[in-house]
Amino acid sequence: MPVFLRLYLLPERAVLQFALKGTIAMALSLFLAMEMSLERPYWALISAVFLQIRPQSGLVIEKGLCQIGGTLVGGGVGVAIMGLFMQMPGMALSCLMLWVSFNAAASALVRNFNLTYGFAIAAATATLVVVLSLVYSSTPTSYSVFDTAVARISEIALGATCATLVSMLLWPARVRNIITSHARTVVNATFSCLEQQLTLNADAQKARQSVVDVIQAVVQLDNDSSAMVYEGPAGAGRVRAANVLAQRTLTMIAEIQIFGRLMRYAPELMSQHVIDVLEDLRDTFRKMRETSSEAEARQLAQNLRQRIKHVRQENNSTPLQRRALHGARELVAYAIVMLEANKAIVNADKTRLKAPSLSVYRDGLLGLLTGLRAGLVFALGAVFWVASGSSSAVLMMVMPVIFSIMFARFPEPAVALRKVILGAMVAIPTALLFGNVLLAQAPRDFEMLVLVFGPPLFLGLMALANPPTLAYGLGFCIIYTVLVMPGNHMSFDITSTLNRSIAVLVGLIILWAVFRMVGSPGPLVMRRRLISATADDLCKLWRRERERNEHWFNGRMAERLQRLAGYDATLPEDKRNLLDLGLTGLNLGHVSIRMHSRLAEHDEPRVLAASRHWQQALAQAFQKCAWGEEDECFREASDSLLAQLRDHSDMDREQVELIEGLTERLEMTFHRQAVIFSDEAAAGRIQSANGI
Repeated sequence: MPVFLRLYLLPERAVLQFALKGTIAMALSLFLAMEMSLERPYWALISAVFLQIRPQSGLVIEKGLCQIGGTLVGGGVGVAIMGLFMQMPGMALSCLMLWVSFNAAASALVRNFNLTYGFAIAAATATLVVVLSLVYSSTPTSYSVFDTAVARISEIALGATCATLVSMLLWPARVRNIITSHARTVVNATFSCLEQQLTLNADAQKARQSVVDVIQAVVQLDNDSSAMVYEGPAGAGRVRAANVLAQRTLTMIAEIQIFGRLMRYAPELMSQHVIDVLEDLRDTFRKMRETSSEAEARQLAQNLRQRIKHVRQENNSTPLQRRALHGARELVAYAIVMLEANKAIVNADKTRLKAPSLSVYRDGLLGLLTGLRAGLVFALGAVFWVASGSSSAVLMMVMPVIFSIMFARFPEPAVALRKVILGAMVAIPTALLFGNVLLAQAPRDFEMLVLVFGPPLFLGLMALANPPTLAYGLGFCIIYTVLVMPGNHMSFDITSTLNRSIAVLVGLIILWAVFRMVGSPGPLVMRRRLISATADDLCKLWRRERERNEHWFNGRMAERLQRLAGYDATLPEDKRNLLDLGLTGLNLGHVSIRMHSRLAEHDEPRVLAASRHWQQALAQAFQKCAWGEEDECFREASDSLLAQLRDHSDMDREQVELIEGLTERLEMTFHRQAVIFSDEAAAGRIQSANGI
C-alpha cells in the first residue's frame, strides 16, 4: 500500500497520539496568545509545529531551550540593528543579511540538530524584528522596534513552552527508550560488521554497507543521547554510558576492517592458528549477536578471550602474527566494554562508566558555503520585497531562511525541500477553503476557530509523525498556518491569501534553485580536504594523553567517514574506495595512540625523537597513498624507531616484536591503498586520452 494511504487508512496508535498531542499544544498556544492579545498569535503555532519534530520529552525540552535562547538572541540583535540603522533601511538589511549568514555558517559547524534549529530561529527572529519594523511603520521609533521585538519573542517563547509542557504531560515519550534502541542497534550492527569482515567470500558491497550502518548508528546515538540529561537524575549516567558505547564502537571498527583485509588479501602471512582464532572470533560474535541474554554474551566473550590468550602463549609466531593475535584479544576486550555500556544505559544508577561525547569536525568550507547560501536567499527575498513593496514578500525573507539553515545538513537538501514545496502546494487550497470560506461563515469564537482550523492541521501532523512523509507534513503545517493566520483579528481576504501563497512558493522555489546551484563541494575537493585534515590530525597525536586523544580523534573521524561513505555512494561500484581509505585513517590514529602510550613509559630522548619522526612519516605516507604513491620514508622511519628501541630502551623483546609486526602491517596497508588509487588514476588518464 502506498505510504500516504497506509498512513491515513491504517494509522498506528502512536501516530494518532502524536497528532492529537500536537493539535492540543497548538490549540493551547493559540488560546493563550489570543487571551494575551498578542499581535500575531500564529507565530506561537509555528513555534509549536517545529517542536513536534522528534517529540520525545528530552529532545523537546532541549529544542525548546535552544528555540527560546535563539529567540532572545535574535530579538536582541534585531533591536541593535534597528537602533544603529533606523534611518538607513539599506544598511539595516545589509547587517541583517550578515547576521543570517553568520547563523547559517555557525549551524554547519555543530552536530546537534537542536542547536542548528536554535541558530535558524535566531536568524528568523532578527529578520522579523527588523523587517516588520520597516514594513508596518513609516517612521519607526525605538519604542515601536522594542515593542515588535517583545511581541515576536513572546509569541515564539509561548509556543515553545506550550509544546514542551504538552509533550511532558500527555502520553510522554522518553528519549531513553530510543537511546536503548539505538544502543542495541549499535551493538548488533558492530557484531554483524565483524562477521562480514571476517568472512572470506563476503560480498564487498555488503561488507562496506555494514561499516556504514555502524557509523550511522554511532552518530545517531551520540546526537540523541545529550537530551537524556533532561529526563531525571539518571539521565547523566545514561549519557556517560552512551558516550562509552559510541567511543568503544569506533575504536573497534578501527580494528575490525584490518582483520578483514588480512584474511582477504594476505592469508599466506597468517598461520593456521591465527586463521582458526579469527574464525573462532567470527563464530563467537555471531552467537553474541543472536543471543538475547547479556550475561550469556559476556560469558561467550570472556571464554573467547581466554582461548586467544592460550594460543598466544603456546605458539611461536612471526611479529605480524603476534600483532594479529594481540589485536584479536583487544577486539574481545572492546566487545565486553560495549556490552557493559549497553547494560549501563538501562541501569544508569549503577554505572561508573565515563567518557566524553564525540568531538565535532568543523569544516570551514562547508560553513562558508552554508552561510553564503542563506545570505543569497535572504538577499533575493529582500530584492523582491523592495521591488514589489508588498508586505507579503516578508515571508520570502523568513521561511526560506529557516528551511535553508535546517536542511543544509541533510544528505539531499533539494529533495527534502521539494517535498516541503509539495506540502505547501496542498496547504494553499486547504487554507483558502478552511480559512477564507468556512471560517468566514463561522461564529467569531475560539471554539469554532479550533473546530474549523484544527482538522486539516491534525492530518498534517499525522504526516509529520511518519519519517517518510515528514517533509510533506512540515511544509503543509507551516504554510497552512501562515496562510490562515488564526488570531483575534482575522481577515478573510482571498487576495491577501493568494499574495502570501505566491510569496511563500516563490521563496521556497528560489531556495530549491539555490540548493541546486550552490551545493556542497564536489567529491574531489572534499576528498582532498578530508585526507589533508586526517593527516593533520595524525600529526597532532604525538605524545598526548591516550584517553583524550582517542575520544578526540574518534569524533572527528566519525563525521569524515560519513561524508566519505556518502561520496562513495555516488561512484561506480568498482571505484568505491573512499570509505576504505577513511577507515585506514581511523586505524592509523588508534595504532599511533596505542604505540605512543607504550613509548611514553620509556622516556629516552633518542627514542622519543625517533617516535616523533615516525608519526610525521606515518601521516605523510597516508596522504601519499591516497593519491596512488608509496613513501619509502615511512619504512626508513620504522627501521630507525625499531633500532632505537632495541639499542636505547628497556622495552622487552615481545613488545618490540609487536611494534615490528605493526609497522609491517602498516607497510602492507599503504602499499595496497597506493596500488588501488594508482590504478584509478591510470584508468582516468586512459579515459581522458580516449576522449571518454
